[in-house]
Amino acid sequence: METTGITKRVRTGIFGLDKMISGGIPAGSQVLVIGMPGSGKTLLSLEILYHNAKLEVPSTFITTEELKDSIIDNIENVFYAFEDYIDIIEKNTIQILHKPIIDDFKSKENFQKFIAGDIINALDSNKSKIVVFDSISSLRSVVEDDRTFSKYVTYTTEIFRDYGITSLITMEVSDLDMSTNKTGLYSTSMFDGIFRLGIKDVSGTAQYIIEIPKLRNTAHRLSGAPFQITEKGFDILAD
Repeated sequence: METTGITKRVRTGIFGLDKMISGGIPAGSQVLVIGMPGSGKTLLSLEILYHNAKLEVPSTFITTEELKDSIIDNIENVFYAFEDYIDIIEKNTIQILHKPIIDDFKSKENFQKFIAGDIINALDSNKSKIVVFDSISSLRSVVEDDRTFSKYVTYTTEIFRDYGITSLITMEVSDLDMSTNKTGLYSTSMFDGIFRLGIKDVSGTAQYIIEIPKLRNTAHRLSGAPFQITEKGFDILAD
């Protein structure tokens, strides 16, 4: 974690991304990582945790859908240049927790106990400074409507903010949602920042694009930047 001016920042460790956001994410920010299936949301989050773990910053990756073993397989199959990633997980500098969204969360009280109790206790266990919640998309299927969904997400971000935790909360959307901003959360104030990942057609070729439409307390690049996902991590062309 570094101080830029008066703002402490959590460096992502991804050169192009840090360049787009004035050196890093303001500490304690709640960031929505939004994108279509296959756009790299989970991998981006995992790489940010890795680079921070190398600086001895502990974190937690909460998976609501995939099993822990599946997440580890994903890391090994894609980021195979990060040879010590598994050692870092075994040392619990990055802890990976499978916490499925269940029907009991239709009760607001049960969901609040889950976040303020189970999740916060888990973060305390390794003194996490960063948390990834991957993803909130499955939460929508157990609540009544978009308004209730937004209230649940607001409660989650407020708890993380109260504890001074920097969060990356992923959400999967369709191509239509990406183009019309009909995500229900995109235009709200509950998030301090939005990282938007997409796949666009550029001269007949599919191209990954990352955009930062919002990041409070930060002079950030508004135009999108192309990127590739390599064995050495994200290569974001922010020049």
